Amino acid sequence: FLRGGAKPPHPTNLHQAMAPPRRKNRSANTPANTKKRARKLNVDLSGHGGQYKDLDHDDYAVNNKSKFNDEDVESDDDESGDYDARISGGESDHEEESEEEETVDAKKLRLAREYLDKVGAQDSDDEESEINSDESEDSEDDKVGKRIAKERLKKSGLLQSKIADSILMGIQSMRGKIAEKIGIDAASRAWMGGEAGASSEEYAKPWLDSKFVTYHRGHDLTPTCVALTQNGQSAFSGSKDGSVIMWSVQEGKKVSYVAPTSKHNEESNMNHRNGREILAISASYDDRYLAVGGRDNCVKIFDVRTLGKRTNPNSPITTLEGHKKAVTCVSFRNRTLDLYTGSDDRCIRRYDLNAMTYVETLYGHQSPIVAMDCANKNRPVSVARDRTVRVWKVEEDSHLVFRPGGDVGSAECVSAIQDGWFITGHDDGRLALWKEEKKRPVGDAIIAAHGYQGREGGVPRSV
Repeated sequence: FLRGGAKPPHPTNLHQAMAPPRRKNRSANTPANTKKRARKLNVDLSGHGGQYKDLDHDDYAVNNKSKFNDEDVESDDDESGDYDARISGGESDHEEESEEEETVDAKKLRLAREYLDKVGAQDSDDEESEINSDESEDSEDDKVGKRIAKERLKKSGLLQSKIADSILMGIQSMRGKIAEKIGIDAASRAWMGGEAGASSEEYAKPWLDSKFVTYHRGHDLTPTCVALTQNGQSAFSGSKDGSVIMWSVQEGKKVSYVAPTSKHNEESNMNHRNGREILAISASYDDRYLAVGGRDNCVKIFDVRTLGKRTNPNSPITTLEGHKKAVTCVSFRNRTLDLYTGSDDRCIRRYDLNAMTYVETLYGHQSPIVAMDCANKNRPVSVARDRTVRVWKVEEDSHLVFRPGGDVGSAECVSAIQDGWFITGHDDGRLALWKEEKKRPVGDAIIAAHGYQGREGGVPRSV
């Protein structure tokens, strides 16, 4: 100051200029319960969250000399304790939540292991044992995977099982028991249909006495069609008297009349009575609906779940009209509610029972249609009096025509055993196996599949 010639500052101003900045003390005007203590947030990246840590004033002052150089800002110890308690409580809740999540994961793992152990322990039938013997070199994981795939196919309705050998053994066992009772020759004659002029009841009596065959009476006139539910617990039969009866398979008793019988005294007109004749019955895959077709040119839909109850037992939920002549066959597409109906008017109609509506009509047959069936794909198979078998490609709007040829009689029935394969039964007693890729039957047809009328070499029974 002396060398520069400037005026020296006043001692008081010099002291203020050299002194560090003083923070205003608000402790006098601030309530005691709002005073806070200096805190620092330590961030932990290990997944346990952040944690507050209290610092002493000395440490805080050392780290912040440039900011604070005056009195402490004190805080209430009780409030600080409550805050620390809340922080520690949050940490404990987080730990409990993580433990709960670990418990759920452990439970899932345990259930999965139990399921795999259960599947691996299933080895009950002969087919399973054959698979195990053929695949003895496979690992345990491969075996479990194949069993799971088998269960999936079974639930979807695509599982194929070999049952012909077991059925043949059962039939041979029954024939052997009958032969022990009436003699081998008599059993052979009864199996082939008996001698000419003999009644069928005479040769059926041994089978009835042995409980291999049972008779159930309930219709006034001849039964024309039968159908089983998918679970095998109930059966339905239709008759020429216009009645439909629901049966219990296990008990062999009538459950209820789905459609009432046409009484003689109520309807004297024979033509009107023939109009009530039932010709076809089919049950849906879920055992929910029953479709009934007859000579009244209509298809009646009944709800199986309400049959046998007192509330409107004989009332159909809807009646599908459209055919111009008698409805001769009805069939549900497997695992769907698509219904196909065939008629003497040579056309096939398709209905959707989800909406109870008509969908389309298929044309192609030149004679009345007698039978129809449908597998999983939307390709119904039909047979008619024109000696043709037709596979309808509904989605492609086309169809395939198969002709038995030769001296094979007209087909009377058809069964779609799986997609692309079907069997036809003919009025000359033959059974033929078909494949969609071939125009002729696969292999040789079975002749006289149901035996002969009279002695061997007579007229074969129609299939």
